[in-house]
Amino acid sequence: MSVLLAGDLALDGSLAEGWVELDGARLAAAAHGPPPREPDERLDGILSPGLCDLQVNGGGGHEVTDGAAALDAIDAIQLARGVTSYLPTLVSPDDDTVERALPELAARMADPASPVVGVHVEGPFLSREQAGMHPVQRLRSPADGVPAWLEHPAVRLVTIAPELPGALDLIGRLSDRGVAVSLGHSAASAEVATLAIDAGACLVTHVFNAMALMHPRAPGLAGVALTDERVHVAVIADGVHVHRPMLELIRRAVGARAVLVTDATPVTGAPAGRYEMAGVTIELGPDGAAHTLDGTLAGSTLTLDRAARNWHEMTAATPAQALFAAGQAPAQAARLWTGLRADLVLLDSAGMVRRAMRGGRWLDRPTDGEADRP
Repeated sequence: MSVLLAGDLALDGSLAEGWVELDGARLAAAAHGPPPREPDERLDGILSPGLCDLQVNGGGGHEVTDGAAALDAIDAIQLARGVTSYLPTLVSPDDDTVERALPELAARMADPASPVVGVHVEGPFLSREQAGMHPVQRLRSPADGVPAWLEHPAVRLVTIAPELPGALDLIGRLSDRGVAVSLGHSAASAEVATLAIDAGACLVTHVFNAMALMHPRAPGLAGVALTDERVHVAVIADGVHVHRPMLELIRRAVGARAVLVTDATPVTGAPAGRYEMAGVTIELGPDGAAHTLDGTLAGSTLTLDRAARNWHEMTAATPAQALFAAGQAPAQAARLWTGLRADLVLLDSAGMVRRAMRGGRWLDRPTDGEADRP
């Protein structure tokens, strides 16, 4: 028997009275307007599709490669913040780490209690000039050989620097297999970036970060990201990675192509201290972001609900547009197609998470180890 929920619904970037029909664990229908029958429950707050984070390196003091107990803690942080789908992200992993972690993450994907829906491999095919905190010794070129683990079915998103030898061919092969390819950590020219999109790339990783600066006569990857309507554009909306006026520039340029990501690290939701990520020591910086000990930005301390509130508060995005950028847009960008599963989040008028539903079941309000912060 189906269940009909009604209330204020944020859907497709608009907020209005609406309804959602659930058929067990599936989302049967959702629309704005009066419900087709008397609802089983009228909800007080804003109902939205569940949030989806494409870039989670860790949380609560743990990396996503630290095993089952670490993933339990990271899952709890995500669910507490309304994230019903996320991609654990492997940061230019060495072969031993990835061959150990991928089966663990694949098992987590099969667990209906976990919000893990795939794996994002960020590297090792990245530019040495735009490596950021990625260990340079782990970086390589596709022309030197592509590891067999990249074909693991758990891999759903791969970030590649398209200027590397063999990268365009690899982008085409991955895309043909249904794996989403994102362009990032790159010094690519606009011409090469466009060729990569022609080859099948569908996303740009944390725009303006770890890529060549945009210049009037050399727009590079960032310039293509803002203007090529074939790609979604991921952005870390913490006000540190990208300054507020630039966040508004991104919003105006890309509109519904904006995808909010956190690039969350072990520092996210953890006590102050030093933590390891990809073999590099990181800590909370005075700006509220994560840094290596030499001051290099090393991901963020964001949660995705906070990123959505920032997108609304730091730009002219409406609350519904911010929720779209944190939920439906990333799922579409990474070809995750999670829309048929009954994953929802209920928020208050300030965008704070009240409850999350996964697979048609409201979850107990979990704790992520910290109080909700404005």
